[in-house]
Amino acid sequence: MRTSTGIALAALLLPLAAAADEAELRERIEQLELRIQDLEATAPAARDTSGGAGWTRDVRLGASANAGYFGGEQNSGFDPDGFLIWDARVFLDAQLGQDVQLGEREIFRSLGLTFEWDLVRLGELDNRVGELYADFQGFLDSDAVNFQVGRFQIPVGEAYLRYARGYANKPFISNVVGGPWWWDEGVRFYGSNPEGRFGYVSSIANGDTSFNSDVGDGTQLTLKLFWRPLSWLYLSASGLRSGPLGSSSRSASGALWLGETWARSLGAGTSVPSYQDGVEVLPGPNRIDDTWLAAGDAIFEFEDKIRVWLGYGRFSMDAQGGSFYDRVLHYWIAETILRGAWLSPALRSFYLGLRADALGTYDDGKGYLLDVRRSSTLGYNMEALTAYSAVLGWELTRQLRLRAEYSHRDIELVDGVSQEIRDAAQRADYFAFEVGASF
Repeated sequence: MRTSTGIALAALLLPLAAAADEAELRERIEQLELRIQDLEATAPAARDTSGGAGWTRDVRLGASANAGYFGGEQNSGFDPDGFLIWDARVFLDAQLGQDVQLGEREIFRSLGLTFEWDLVRLGELDNRVGELYADFQGFLDSDAVNFQVGRFQIPVGEAYLRYARGYANKPFISNVVGGPWWWDEGVRFYGSNPEGRFGYVSSIANGDTSFNSDVGDGTQLTLKLFWRPLSWLYLSASGLRSGPLGSSSRSASGALWLGETWARSLGAGTSVPSYQDGVEVLPGPNRIDDTWLAAGDAIFEFEDKIRVWLGYGRFSMDAQGGSFYDRVLHYWIAETILRGAWLSPALRSFYLGLRADALGTYDDGKGYLLDVRRSSTLGYNMEALTAYSAVLGWELTRQLRLRAEYSHRDIELVDGVSQEIRDAAQRADYFAFEVGASF
């Protein structure tokens, strides 16, 4: 740069050459070159080689929004039909530093900050904090030791990757009815071997649904291990255990969600009577002693052809004071995405998705509230919720896609419930046409 700058400046000063001493001219050129170098060295943040300027070099703003037309049968939740903003969220990622050293030893390779504003979810204005954490990467220059401190998605199973930032790219409009997810406050650790074939994600967190809440004296622990034995095969196994939830004066409310339900005291949040073994029972105790999750997932993916996701999980809730109010939930997922490029390059931007998934106790004597949106009609009397969904998607660009989906919902109830409750479980199918944008 010094040579080219000197030539340019010399050309500008040529008209003065006849009236100035050659040595003075060279000295002047060198002074100007040094001045330019000083300015570049003292103001590096004013330049951004990616095309931006100033703070944009270290801060990235992103967002996703989904809106469309939703309708369905009488008990679908979308009757009458109408236009909805279905999901909207904003993300901010900031680079806080690189090559952080203590003396001559590198402690962290990179430091960052992530913030998610969960603005709209399931058509409702949430206006809450989603993820918010500081990210410490490459501890002692290792790919195996990284951690995040703050609020994050609970790292078990594979469904949680389709919430928060992943919402913009999920193939279906609907969410799986039983996939584990939700946010919690604590520390999340993650890492892998250099090739990325083996890895883990684990966390220590409060264990309560509410923001910054820790009711009870337990801690939630999670561990997820993953393995990529082949380029087209991904396997993961997950486990979770929470300590006591709730108190004598406050009903339990666990952090982990399965679709749209979570660990709660039986009968909490509803006025619908609860039935067990064919008879009505009183609400359960506020406190839950512990919860356990064991889950496994397998994903088969062939680029531009087909993607298959199979998943299963077992979630147990042990109520205080004996096993009468204990509940065990099972979920399973079978999803296939067929990509248009398998048929023709002209259909590359299209895909067809088919999915069957379910959540339930699978015990006609013991039910649970399997979807909180049905608390006022079905309460804790649902034995199983099964969804059969089909979606057709058109990816116009990487940032914009159109989707049309139909979902058949089959709800089974426990023995003994009234005809009114049974009627409320019928006619629950719905459809949606949606446009999703992200950047």
